Amino acid sequence: MAVDIVKASGLPQKFDMRKLADSLMRSGAPEEVALDIARKVEKKIPQEASTKAVFRMAKRLLRRYNRVSGMRYSLKNALYALGPAGYRFEKYMARILRAHGYSTEVDQIMDGYCVKHEVDVLAIRKGEHFVIECKYHSDGGTATDVKTALYVHSRFVDIRKACDLKPGHPAGVHYGMLVTNTRCTTDAIKYAECVGLRVMSWKYPEKESLERIIEGRRLYPATILHSARKRTLEALFSHDIILAQDVAGMDERVLARRSGLDHETARVLKREAEELCPCE
Repeated sequence: MAVDIVKASGLPQKFDMRKLADSLMRSGAPEEVALDIARKVEKKIPQEASTKAVFRMAKRLLRRYNRVSGMRYSLKNALYALGPAGYRFEKYMARILRAHGYSTEVDQIMDGYCVKHEVDVLAIRKGEHFVIECKYHSDGGTATDVKTALYVHSRFVDIRKACDLKPGHPAGVHYGMLVTNTRCTTDAIKYAECVGLRVMSWKYPEKESLERIIEGRRLYPATILHSARKRTLEALFSHDIILAQDVAGMDERVLARRSGLDHETARVLKREAEELCPCE
């Protein structure tokens, strides 16, 4: 009998064993392992279980197979854990962009034609300037809607108009961009595509979506590390240690000294980070 599960939005959907297996394979599990886990989950989940409950069950089974795959499967939750405020997400996105060749500045005040604007991230690459708004959500039940896209584009237009009127400032070097850790609504994407607003979200655009950009260079947030508890994460982020790669590439003693963590915690974190992001 088909099992109904409940999405984070509260809407019901049929449990799709193949879809679950595909997500497990993207985390590094071989197909036969992914299918075996998906079958076990299908047998055990009760009717109207939440997608979070399905995720927890699949993650627990995946970790028995491989701890690294278990961490990678936790990426979406690791992004939610960048809260409670959105500032960590902004700093994290700046780090991702720097890894892709951009120079970045966070929390900038920029002149618009009408008013000043607080810009989450200003990114520059090859003379092109990107004015980026980072929309963070603490869970997957909240999609980024068209009102946000309208707001982001209107701010960008005001900033671009001010820049275009500056003497000697070349036209067309600025782009507006909306980045979010959840999905965008259909209307938000439709509007963004119509006006030329760039979007990076979960599953969109297909080849340069947020999870693909992260996975491509293993740019996981430190929140993905299983042993990183709340106080540990606060210590890491307060000392600008944002990525699991940062932890992996740092000497254990340097990590302890820079973050203020005890040596045992630093050792465990570094071991996990090295498994997830081995230094080349």
